[in-house]
Amino acid sequence: MPLDLNDTIAAIASPPGPAERGIVRISGDAIVDVIRSVFAHDDERWPEAKRATRFEGTLNIPTIGIPVLAALMYWPTSRSYTGQPMAELHTTGSPPLLETVLERVLQCGARHANRGEFTMRAFLAGRIDLVQAEAVLGVIDAADHSELQAALSQLGGGITQTLVAVRSEILSLLGDLEAGLDFVEEDIEFISNQQIRERLAACRERLIDLVDD
Repeated sequence: MPLDLNDTIAAIASPPGPAERGIVRISGDAIVDVIRSVFAHDDERWPEAKRATRFEGTLNIPTIGIPVLAALMYWPTSRSYTGQPMAELHTTGSPPLLETVLERVLQCGARHANRGEFTMRAFLAGRIDLVQAEAVLGVIDAADHSELQAALSQLGGGITQTLVAVRSEILSLLGDLEAGLDFVEEDIEFISNQQIRERLAACRERLIDLVDD
């Protein structure tokens, strides 16, 4: 069955195991209705926020019975990671608590996100490119420090930035070559054969370095 990219999806977004802070991430069109059923804040106008905002409040989970301190990170526009309204519920990083919060979020209208679905939405929305999307998996699967550093560099756009720079240099070189052809009968040399070779060699070296990395 094809995925509905407008579905409201949710998942635990923090690492497994106990910690000071745990995160449940939610994304999709019905995010406000879902959050209102779970999160309580003194100012009920919080959904009217026009930019990314943090709200302090409590989680109302019937199976727990008492309010749980939490913070809501709310991205109301397409400038979120997924390119659609998105939120994170931050609370104590107790695995049973996070599972209970997620269960409540699912009961209130969200569905459990498939593996990599938040990243897929970010890619389809143009928030990250394919190289960065692959880097997310690289960070998750990194077996040692060097693999992690390589993946983080890729995630930060290291590979993409190099490719963009090489592409820009090649387009600039092409412009010089075309200009030289336009004025070939006037004996004006915009760029020499030696300069062409040197600039192409520099581009080639940068690409070889990427392959080696």
